[in-house]
Amino acid sequence: MLAKRIITGVVGGAFTIFVIYEGNWLFFIMMALLALGSWYEYGNLAARLKAAVADRTGAVWLIAMMGAYWYGSVKLMMLFAVVMLLWLLTKTVLFHGQVKPVDSAYTMYGLLYVGCGFLSLLALRNGLLGSYLTGSFSSVMLEPARFFTFLLIFSTWASDTFAFAVGKWKGKTKLCPTISPGKTREGAIGGFIGTVLTALIFSAVFQFSLLHGFVIGLIVAVTAPMGDLAESILKRLCQVKDSGSIIPGHGGVLDRFDSLLFAAPAVYVYLTLIA
Repeated sequence: MLAKRIITGVVGGAFTIFVIYEGNWLFFIMMALLALGSWYEYGNLAARLKAAVADRTGAVWLIAMMGAYWYGSVKLMMLFAVVMLLWLLTKTVLFHGQVKPVDSAYTMYGLLYVGCGFLSLLALRNGLLGSYLTGSFSSVMLEPARFFTFLLIFSTWASDTFAFAVGKWKGKTKLCPTISPGKTREGAIGGFIGTVLTALIFSAVFQFSLLHGFVIGLIVAVTAPMGDLAESILKRLCQVKDSGSIIPGHGGVLDRFDSLLFAAPAVYVYLTLIA
């Protein structure tokens, strides 16, 4: 099991790095597929809670929103967002015998959970945000869009890796046994320190502002574990170990990208505020 996990991690990591570096349509397709996979897994989890999410409508909405952003149409994004909200509310009236308010609530939660994360990754990589950044951002050795995406990905990987390694090595005190019994405070501290150090080292190598690199490291160090715990709560409610089985040794798409779904929007907000 461990060997399968390592092999899958190495191959998947190398492919992810290649896709991020290439960007363009390849990155868009990858984000779209991951978003659909995450939405499908979320729907299966919600079904275990007796909630009927709008599977097909939600899938179409996710791709439509990502496509609208890809083509730079804020008006279309607003239109899709409002129409979806109105439709979810209207369904509880038109189909009150079949659709309950809780079903629409689970659908909206899932769309926000999955959509915000992958839309933020798309926004970081498409280059538009990077074009607004000047000063210490313009001196980075790598194209800003590539750099910020890599910084986010490597910092998030560091959070998971250091937390797991330190937890196995020194972990004794449970962090939150009612949510995720395997996580320890020692592992959380190790993950926090490892994330910040990784962000600083990566920033130094590519001649990026150490101050901004430090802040981004802090943001990821806090939000990545929160994303992990958020999915753990959902899985515990559903009484399942993994959200899926599509990734050998790692479980489902949500299991692998849960940390990024929280970290990516947080980093995007930070970069937008200082742009």
